[in-house]
Amino acid sequence: MNRGATSVSCLAVGLLATILLAGIQQGAQAHEEHDAHHWKHMAHELLFEKKDYTMQKINIAKNIMVFVGSGMSQATVTAARFYNGGDNETFSFEQLKWSGNARTYCVDSRVPDPACAGTAFLTGVKSNIGTVAMDPTVNRGTCGLDPAKKLASIAKWALDAGKAVGFATTSRVTSGSNAALYANSPDSRWENDADVKAAGCNTATVPDIAHQLIHGDIGKQFKVILGGGRKNFIPTTETDPASGARGLRTDGKNLIKEWQDSKSGANATYITTTTELGSLDTSKIDYLLGLFDFDHLPFSADIGTGSETPALVRMVHYSLEMLQKKEHTNGFLLFVEDGNIRRAHQDNKVRKALEQVRHYSNAFNMANMMASEQNTLFVALSDVGSTLSLSGYQARSTDPVSTTAGTSDADALPYLGLSYATGPAHSTFYRTTSGRLDPTVVQQGVSQPMERTCPAAVPMEQGADGGEDAAVYASGPWAFMLSGGYEQHFVAHQIAFASCMDGACDGAAAIALSTATVALALAAKLFVHPHFFM
Repeated sequence: MNRGATSVSCLAVGLLATILLAGIQQGAQAHEEHDAHHWKHMAHELLFEKKDYTMQKINIAKNIMVFVGSGMSQATVTAARFYNGGDNETFSFEQLKWSGNARTYCVDSRVPDPACAGTAFLTGVKSNIGTVAMDPTVNRGTCGLDPAKKLASIAKWALDAGKAVGFATTSRVTSGSNAALYANSPDSRWENDADVKAAGCNTATVPDIAHQLIHGDIGKQFKVILGGGRKNFIPTTETDPASGARGLRTDGKNLIKEWQDSKSGANATYITTTTELGSLDTSKIDYLLGLFDFDHLPFSADIGTGSETPALVRMVHYSLEMLQKKEHTNGFLLFVEDGNIRRAHQDNKVRKALEQVRHYSNAFNMANMMASEQNTLFVALSDVGSTLSLSGYQARSTDPVSTTAGTSDADALPYLGLSYATGPAHSTFYRTTSGRLDPTVVQQGVSQPMERTCPAAVPMEQGADGGEDAAVYASGPWAFMLSGGYEQHFVAHQIAFASCMDGACDGAAAIALSTATVALALAAKLFVHPHFFM
């Protein structure tokens, strides 16, 4: 049977299957979502639909860069434009050629957290909330780590393809989306052994995330690891020199020293400051570990001149120096995450969130300048959303944080153009007895502009994440596949397809078209459809 006939046959079968499945109850659909093959099959169907969208000559993605702005909802990007330059300004990641919207829900939750979101776009399978690279049959907090239920990430696929791999983050290196790169855990909170034990699980069967980064089959091969979170790597018997706090590990292990010892025979360098980062000669370093804070890195707005905390843009620069070495002939994968956007939103400190978007954009711009779209796939996306909203009718070219957007016709008080659905700022702007306060007066009562918050409707110690679609921006080989709307887990499959990893090479390589092929195809199109260009 020829390929055309096969396509028609498949289409007929697909239509019939759609009609039959329409009558199946919702419970059956929920059951399918707990099957990892369901998500892979869905993504593969979309891959082969999108591969025919273009006839341009397409290279294979030798290099891959994935940038994640955690909590960077579309409302955040829009407000950040207002805040950082003007209503019609464009961030560097927005200038990528293609964009789409990824549906972010988890198998058991409409709104994701970074763990299940990271699992989706890094492993290609949707999972349950709070789980890290685990099959969707595994619920959060389940003791035990069945090898058959571990999911492989794009980092493993890249390593198997001979690529150099590394990541940089403003978060703890063991938290958020980062963990799904290299670890498998039933609970994203199990960053050190004490966390695992507190949950009543055995660390012998469920190794903590920090341990997996240092000793796991994936993490131990990373060429560069930059971020925060020293507390998860040192024992309670040792004091962190910079913070003066004791580590959290109860097994007595110093994983930083164990990382250095495991790299015997190679030049493995461990650093903790901006000064040390700036003095590196990366040409002489085989492996680089930089842990620049006891916990998460501070917000970019709080990093002063001369600070020993490096900006994300510097971490990206040195990460690429490590990964772009000539001996890495098969290319590289760089993963970058800015978790401080989300954390600022959780505190309702919107200025810090909007400053952090600029910080993230600068880092992305650095990466974009250091690589070529000819052989590099660039993907920039958010993992989870936020509850930030833009409301009312603010005048153009005004401060989006403090400028009023109108006056309420119910209480005759002004309201701001930015607000949150949830978070700790509720009590700042509302009183049980008198109701809403004048938000402009409340903000003026806080002397430091960066510490000013925006109103939150529901009181919470930390604001909740948002579940809106995640914007995805992309350029480079096969980036057009990330246009339109799709499930979040599709991103991992597109990356594998574009870079010929994990057995996907037969697809991308076979479809790369020469100029002559394109001309022939256009001629045939014109012959059959003479009004093609009319």
